[in-house]
Amino acid sequence: MFAIVMMTGVALTLSSVALATVFFRTRIERLLATRHNLLARASKTVEAIAGVILVAVAIHEIFMR
Repeated sequence: MFAIVMMTGVALTLSSVALATVFFRTRIERLLATRHNLLARASKTVEAIAGVILVAVAIHEIFMR
């Protein structure tokens, strides 16, 4: 009985992940096609924030030890 329940849970989980992947892939493709400038600006902003965080961590590690 446990094996049946376990396999059902695994099958439902994998099915939901596959459906979500297909759905989000089509949505991302549409977003990339229609809003290229917005995504470019957002990615540069994320890169800048990551750079600031890395510099802050480096300064902390150098001067606080």
